[in-house]
Amino acid sequence: MQINPQRLAWTVLIVAFALFLTLAVALPFGARALLVNSTRKQHANIALAAGSVYVTRPSVGVPEALFSAMENLSPGAHFETENASRAALSFASPNNHSILGTLQLYGDTEATLLELNTPRFQFSERPHRIAVMLSRGRLRASVALGVDRPVAMTVHTPQAEITLERPGSYSVEVRANESLVSVRTGVATVSAQGKSTLLTRDERTTVSTGSAPAGVLRGERNLVENGSFFAPLTDGWTTFQNRQDADESAGAVEVKVQQGRAALHFNRRGMNWAEVGVRQELGLDVRDYQELRLHLATWLAFQNLRNCGSLGSECPLMVRLEYQDAAGNGHEWLKGFFYLGSDSGSIPTRCVTCGPPTGNHLEIPLGRWYLYDSPNLMNLFDDAGSPPAIINAISFYASGHNFESYLTEVELQAVE
Repeated sequence: MQINPQRLAWTVLIVAFALFLTLAVALPFGARALLVNSTRKQHANIALAAGSVYVTRPSVGVPEALFSAMENLSPGAHFETENASRAALSFASPNNHSILGTLQLYGDTEATLLELNTPRFQFSERPHRIAVMLSRGRLRASVALGVDRPVAMTVHTPQAEITLERPGSYSVEVRANESLVSVRTGVATVSAQGKSTLLTRDERTTVSTGSAPAGVLRGERNLVENGSFFAPLTDGWTTFQNRQDADESAGAVEVKVQQGRAALHFNRRGMNWAEVGVRQELGLDVRDYQELRLHLATWLAFQNLRNCGSLGSECPLMVRLEYQDAAGNGHEWLKGFFYLGSDSGSIPTRCVTCGPPTGNHLEIPLGRWYLYDSPNLMNLFDDAGSPPAIINAISFYASGHNFESYLTEVELQAVE
């Protein structure tokens, strides 16, 4: 059979043209897909806050005790904390090392990193993605503010998938056959069994095994306004300054962004004593409350007095809660935070001029976020013989000669 040269030429021409069109379309789409979908692994670190924490890295395969910090964690890293232990996870962009979010693991908690991806190219509009599995226990999540692109943080539990959609502070807890989700600030979507519940500030929900979310629940409310300092400082707070020498600086207090969080910044350098702080009037009747708990996040950057000074009243961060009992008598509860300790025993670790229920101040790490959760203050005040009737005000301040500290996530959570 003779081959028709003309037909062969047309066949070759048509096939070549088809290949040209395929390449002309595929190459731009392929290049775009590469630019959009290509990712880099984020920098993930874990730091010990208290107690005993064990980390199992995929490259090692066996649990390792965490003594201070561990860097360059990969997906698959597994964490277990013992009772009363705590650890802090931080996630940073591989592009500019800006903080994207943090996780605080509480005691008796088991969690696993699932995803730590950031788009490789600026062209991509996809978010930074962080995903973790919380098998049991409790964590506190913070999504960073002011990063170069949105952060999508997802917490998986045996009962639900929780997507943290905006900068803010969130709490997730797994108890037996139930997951509990609370939004302090921000927005979260809780999904299970094909249904979703949207939570905003001071809202919570529960998800039981095999069930959909229970809807938006209340019963716990935050008594402090603008405690994450997203709004101007004048919203809810008044500032104050005191100093020994009028010719020296009284110190400054202002809102700044520290490691991805809007925070109150206390800063002062001087030779003599001074203090600077903020105060919020509350005037709340708490006689019907069952629980009252304080939560805050603080970062201590500098102090020059060991402990909290000779009288235990000069910490780089202090909180004062003023209240009165049913007879109208005034009381105050004072708590200080410091990092520069003393082993001599001659410098007190509590305010020596303050009466009960004020207790010891707390020594915490330098240069990292520390989350504090108080005991039930209603019980604490009652045990001290002064059950509260009215919470008058709450103040946060820094005191001493030279200090620098940050404060955010201020919550006074009340349960009626």
